[in-house]
Amino acid sequence: MGVLNTSIHVIFYYNKLTRYSVNPLIAAVDRAIGNGVAVSLVEDLSELPAKATSIRLRGEMCIVAFSLLTTMLTDSNFLASLIEVIKNLKSKKCITIAGGPHATGDPLGSLELLGFDYVFIGEGEESFVEFLRTIRDEGDVKSVKGIGFIEDGKFVFTGARPRIDLDKFDPFPYWRGIFQPIEVTRGCPYGCFYCQVSYVHGFQYRHRSVERIVYYVGEFLKRGGRDVRFITPDSMSYGLEKPSRIPRVDLIEQLLDAVKTLCSKYGGRVFYGTFPSEIRPEHVTEEAMRTLSKYVSNSKVIIGAQSGSERILKLIHRGHSVEDVKNAVEVALKYSFTPDVDIIIGFPGETEEDMKYTLELADWVVRRGGRIHVHYFTPLPGSPLGALRPTPIPSTVRRQIARIIGSHKGYGNWLNQEKMAWRIVELREKGIIQTRRVMVQSARFHQLVS
Repeated sequence: MGVLNTSIHVIFYYNKLTRYSVNPLIAAVDRAIGNGVAVSLVEDLSELPAKATSIRLRGEMCIVAFSLLTTMLTDSNFLASLIEVIKNLKSKKCITIAGGPHATGDPLGSLELLGFDYVFIGEGEESFVEFLRTIRDEGDVKSVKGIGFIEDGKFVFTGARPRIDLDKFDPFPYWRGIFQPIEVTRGCPYGCFYCQVSYVHGFQYRHRSVERIVYYVGEFLKRGGRDVRFITPDSMSYGLEKPSRIPRVDLIEQLLDAVKTLCSKYGGRVFYGTFPSEIRPEHVTEEAMRTLSKYVSNSKVIIGAQSGSERILKLIHRGHSVEDVKNAVEVALKYSFTPDVDIIIGFPGETEEDMKYTLELADWVVRRGGRIHVHYFTPLPGSPLGALRPTPIPSTVRRQIARIIGSHKGYGNWLNQEKMAWRIVELREKGIIQTRRVMVQSARFHQLVS
């Protein structure tokens, strides 16, 4: 796979749904390889073949990188176009690679059915840079840890690599004028069975230091940015080393105080505990909300309840109780935050009685002055529930959800999520999505439910 005096050109498929995943990779390539690799961003899938042709005509090696969400494949037109584009790119001798949650959760399907040459499993910052360097130096890319491929008809995984130190990598390539919410924490020790986060990024918290976070806030504000937001599995987990019901409010305050000081200088605003992140219910403590009220501009906080059924909370390995949710709502309201409470309907094994408990919790939240964010369970590859079927929603439950949303006390894209969830089931049944990696965990869950 030697290059022999040929330069490398990487095209990132720059879809709005996966930019948060792609931007750190662009930054890593820019930093680590610099002028050795050219980078282009293409937003329209149909434009990739023409871009690849121009690169190949210049004598450059073409590598086309995709970050994929499973839900993207539920769009039949996108799926058909993606498969066709991959074939086209390979006919031009381009190397096609896939990463992101879908490729990590379903590496075999991504290779065999979607047609990619390589998949990157887990975090890509180090493995992708090493992959490019190996190609540049005419080495054997099949020695790079963290990737999968098909060889002699068999799936080969080169092995996991250590989790990255966030402080050694940029969250976005700000020198290109590209910004996004700053990732402050990666990894989650709770391993909720419906969620991909722990299974993609690991069960250990890793935090970006206050110093580095403040640096990126400064770069954002100096270039005209205003609203500072953050990415984290749980806003109040910052600084924790293991699961704890007591957040490190001292470290959170240190972070927010430094960010607020910088925002005051440039006319910016701080948003924390809200989009695009949430807070675990047990972490909505008096001290935590009192601290937030001193620094943030958001009037809402997002609380991840997920269910009002104690049975379901235990089955999905959530790690908190319904009472924790109610306490979180009360504390948030006490400090003048409107609680937006996430609930999920349709978990595998969920009964109508379980849904009734969730709706009772929703009614309680609404009566107290909060809002409900309704979701439908999505079977995501790589999560323990990824190989199971959702539970259909009874008509009585549909009417109650519609009533909450009609009262303007609830919102959510749950109807579209329901369609996507059943489309994922259909793709599994057709073999386009493979689920071998999660069958053992799913079988264990099925035994608990039954």
